[in-house]
Amino acid sequence: MADNQLYTQEAAIAKATEIKTALALSKLRLFKDTLVANQFTTKAAMVAAECNFDGYVAGGYTLTAWAGPLKATGGGAVITSPLVNVTYGPAEEPPVTNAVGGWFIEDASGDVRTVGNFDPPRLLQSVGDGFSFVDQLIEARNPNVEE
Repeated sequence: MADNQLYTQEAAIAKATEIKTALALSKLRLFKDTLVANQFTTKAAMVAAECNFDGYVAGGYTLTAWAGPLKATGGGAVITSPLVNVTYGPAEEPPVTNAVGGWFIEDASGDVRTVGNFDPPRLLQSVGDGFSFVDQLIEARNPNVEE
C-alpha cells in the first residue's frame, strides 16, 4: 500500500467546526456576468464587478448562523449557509438592472472563502425577479478513498 494521509471523521468535523466559526458574520457578495471567476480571480476583480441592481445590499448580505457540521456522504463534513432571498427592487429612477454572473463568500475579516459562477447568469431586471441562495461547503473529504 502506498503512503497516504487522510482525515478521520472526528478530524473532519473539527475542521468544519473551525471554518463554521470563521464564517460567523460572513458576507454573500454577488458579481455581474462580465466576470467569470476561476482559481486565479482576485478579490479586487470580484469587487470591481460587484452587482449594483436596485435592491442589492451594498457590500453583500450578512450570513449568520451556519448549520452543521454534519457528516458528508462520501466522507468529510458539510456546513450549510443560511438561506438568502435575493430580490430586485424597488426600482429606482433610472432603474439599475444586472445579470448576476456569480458569487463569493468572504469571512468577517474580509478574506474570500469560496467563489462560484452561475450558469446561466441570473437576470434581475424587474420587480419580482429574484432567486434563493444556499451554499454548502464540504470540508476534509479524503481524496480517492473508497467507501
